[in-house]
This record gives sequence, structure tokens and C-alpha cells, in this order.
Amino acid sequence: MLVRGLPDDVRRIVGGRLAVVTGASRGIGCELTRRLTAVGAEVVGIARTADDLKRLAEQIAGRGGVFHPLAGDLRDTEWATSAARSILHEFGTPDLLVSNAGHSIHRSLAEYTGRFHDIARTTGVNYLGAVALALPLLEQMMAQGRGHLVSVSTTSVDLPMPNWSAYTASKGAFEMWLNTVGPELRAAGVAVTSVHMPRVATAMSAPTAGRYRVPELSVGQAADLLCRAIVTREPLISPWWARLGAVASASLPGTLQRLWQVAWRVGLKP
Repeated sequence: MLVRGLPDDVRRIVGGRLAVVTGASRGIGCELTRRLTAVGAEVVGIARTADDLKRLAEQIAGRGGVFHPLAGDLRDTEWATSAARSILHEFGTPDLLVSNAGHSIHRSLAEYTGRFHDIARTTGVNYLGAVALALPLLEQMMAQGRGHLVSVSTTSVDLPMPNWSAYTASKGAFEMWLNTVGPELRAAGVAVTSVHMPRVATAMSAPTAGRYRVPELSVGQAADLLCRAIVTREPLISPWWARLGAVASASLPGTLQRLWQVAWRVGLKP
């Protein structure tokens, strides 16, 4: 039977415990934060926009939840490290870290050859900042012998597509980091889950809405997957078609690239 992470299931895992959620002010992170606080978790929510965090804090307080807003930009890795240390000092070691904050750019190589800051922005949020925040928290999780790191990744790391190179590379970097530190974390009692999301209807994906005929999730459905991850602690949650595509691509090296090359030459640019 598929465990879907129903509220009572999630409550048993996080009730009365501390969670940290990045990208908490909007979209998936906001919905997950509401769900976690509703079942008794104490949540530190990180996002860039202080006003959005304040509004969320007021909503959660009105429902009796416990939420601590923390405004800052993960692209500033010094701030991210400092923020992690502040969390440890003020609230203690979290039992759950959800690395959800993301930045997406849809551009061809030709469109950003003179815009290296596009690479810096995506990498800063999706990889460097995520690691800078995680390191101090994971150190203490390992010391206490328990915890769970959940990464909100993308099916693009399974099936890379043209025009998403900056975004996919930054997400792929964090994914590879997780894969290589995962054994150390699990040996110390800290679970690691990577959730490969297909397209999700959020503000981040809005600029390319309707451009792709691909499976799309609502914010609520995406939060369902994260709740499932929290309950089951599966190493990987990914759609079957993304897993199949990844296997096919690995089994037939270059095939996918050649198909995209043909599509590009005839003007079918995603």
C-alpha cells in the first residue's frame, strides 16, 4: 500500500519537533510550512521577502501554530552559514531540514553567454547557498544521531532539456552532493530524501506556462509528495517516466542528445 503522508502520519514524525524549510514564503514551501505547523511542528521558515514571511507568520499564529520567520538571501553564503548557526543557538538542532528554495532560468546558451550572473544566481540558491545552510545543521544532526534532509529537486536532472542548462546544472550539483554525502549521513542516523518534482504550477514556473505538454502538479500535490517523503524517508521519490527516461538515457549514451539536436535544427526549441 502506498503511504501518502496523511496529517496523522506526519504528526507522528514531526509533532513537537523542529523543522527548517527554505523558500517558505511562497509556493510549495509555504504550503508545506502550513501543513507542518498544523500538525504540531515548530518551523523556522527561510525566504528572501520579509513581508511575505510576516504575513505567513500571522496566518499560522492565528491557527495556533509555531512559526519563526527568518528573512535572508541564500545566495549570500556567509549569511546562510550564519543563519544556520543562529537557528542552532536560538532553537536547537532541527529534526527536519527541507531544502526547497529554488531559482529557475529558462534561456538558451546563446541567450546567456554574456550573462554569467544567470549562472551565479541559480547556483547560489540551488547549490552553494543550500549547502552553506545545511552544513552546520547536518553537523549537529549527525551528532545527535537523528534527523532528515529532504531536497526538492527536479525531473530535469533525470531528463535534461535544452534551454534549462543553468537551472538543471545547479540542481544536478546539489543532487550529486547529496548522493555522495548520503552514505555518511545515513551511517550517522540522518535520513536523506531527494524528491524529483515534475513541473509544478507556481510563480517560478509561470513564465513558461503552457509551453510544455508535460505532467504538471499543483502546489498541494507537490506538498503531498514532501509529506510522503517525511513519513517514508525513501531515498528517492521520482515519477516512473523520469526514472525510465534516466535509465534509457544511461543505457543509450548520446541518444537523447541526438534527438534534441535534430529537434533544435528543425526549429522545435523547448
